[in-house]
Amino acid sequence: MQVFRTVLGDVPVEKSGVVLTHEHLLYGYPGAELDHRTVLDFDKNVEFVARQVTEGMTEHGYGTLVDMTPPEVGRHPEFMAEVARRTGLNVIAITGFFPERMGVPYYWRRQIVEELTEFFVKDLTIGMVFAWQQTPYKAGAIKIATGQESVTPQPSPIGPNGRRIHEVEDRVIRAAGRASAIVGCAINTHTDPMDYRVTNPGIEQLDILEEEGADPRKVIIGHAFVEPNPTQLREILDRGANLQLDHIGIPWRVDSADELDELMANAFVSLIDDGYLDQLVISFDRWFYNPRSDVTEMDPQLANERVNLGYLFTHFIPRLKSKGVTDEQIQQIIVANPRRILAIDI
Repeated sequence: MQVFRTVLGDVPVEKSGVVLTHEHLLYGYPGAELDHRTVLDFDKNVEFVARQVTEGMTEHGYGTLVDMTPPEVGRHPEFMAEVARRTGLNVIAITGFFPERMGVPYYWRRQIVEELTEFFVKDLTIGMVFAWQQTPYKAGAIKIATGQESVTPQPSPIGPNGRRIHEVEDRVIRAAGRASAIVGCAINTHTDPMDYRVTNPGIEQLDILEEEGADPRKVIIGHAFVEPNPTQLREILDRGANLQLDHIGIPWRVDSADELDELMANAFVSLIDDGYLDQLVISFDRWFYNPRSDVTEMDPQLANERVNLGYLFTHFIPRLKSKGVTDEQIQQIIVANPRRILAIDI
């Protein structure tokens, strides 16, 4: 039997609805949980997120969402579970970490690959830990992340392993590969667009994952369309991995969301035309609630939470259809493909 491992338990993949493969119900950069200005009003903020989810489910058929928030960036198992209870949404949590430059707390930087692997497997099979307490809420996928993500982004330097991947990131990726092979779960990745200028970060991630036994067919390479390089995209797909088009309607690293959408759509349609349809997924990478929104308007990434959930159907899918993509192909991308990738055999 194939299931999604959600925070409320295993769910048959046939109950997926439309799937968003990379989102954030609650998000705060490392350290935000210590700020007086970002204290969480649990009921109020859950209801705020639940209203958005309910509207998306009612109007557009969303049924499953992968919450790609790692532990150090605000992963809150009870928050995810309560949103799922109030809405009926299938919420898949992840285990894993953010890029080394911004994430992977010191405690975990000291861990060897075997210890990191054990951590991931326990999150996936026993339940995630939160605020020193064991919870019953299991993760259903793994996140890995590389890149110089920061206030002043820049391409990653060559690391001690000869790749543009930092030392701790290398260990985390190896552990993710091992844990995925043990549990049979998907891996979804963060790559930095600037790294595609100096290397193919998706291929570097795949090299390490496959060295540790991961199945590339269960891997989604994220953020690869923000600065799309056709040769690099095809290189990833030819390895058997999947590509995620994200940041639709969100001007990440660019001035205009519309221009980014057009750039990404053209690259996406080209891959469909070349026969890669069954290896493509779409998501927003949206923040449903970020406490920083109540603090400052200085961060341009606050646009992440301003894009409406309907945007996929009112703007981006019509853009794809204007370029020849069919309704059947759209369903393949937003339902069938994520079902295959995210499924766990039990």
